[in-house]
Amino acid sequence: MGRLEDLAMHNATLARHELSEALNRIGSIDDEGTLRDKDLGRIAHAYHRMSWWQQVTDLTHGQEETVDGATALLIVRQRAQESLINARPLTNGGLFALAMAESRRGGARAFLDATQALADALAIPSAAAAPAPVNSGDGQAAIS
Repeated sequence: MGRLEDLAMHNATLARHELSEALNRIGSIDDEGTLRDKDLGRIAHAYHRMSWWQQVTDLTHGQEETVDGATALLIVRQRAQESLINARPLTNGGLFALAMAESRRGGARAFLDATQALADALAIPSAAAAPAPVNSGDGQAAIS
């Protein structure tokens, strides 16, 4: 297992821990007596963030077709970006439906933010980013 696979497992574990802490709030309701909307929002956000990291680890550990860490990261980043772009706006429904849609977007955004530097390092430079050859005047292109 490579460095990226280890990093994905570490981030998935951190996300599970964050979800566990958020869920523990429900367990302490008897002691404090109040469950606030921000507690439910924290649970939903942590769950969605964890689900993105789980997809990466599923790809690297054979739950789906096994791929290397870099490929898994880029595949799941593309899925997260597509979910943000293609998410239908909720125009009807209650506040709960709106809050869950916002937590899904927040989880995807948190995953994308956490993996941005890695994705930049892994991205293959496009042909547009490559330097243009310099023409030496004799009809031959010279590489500078």
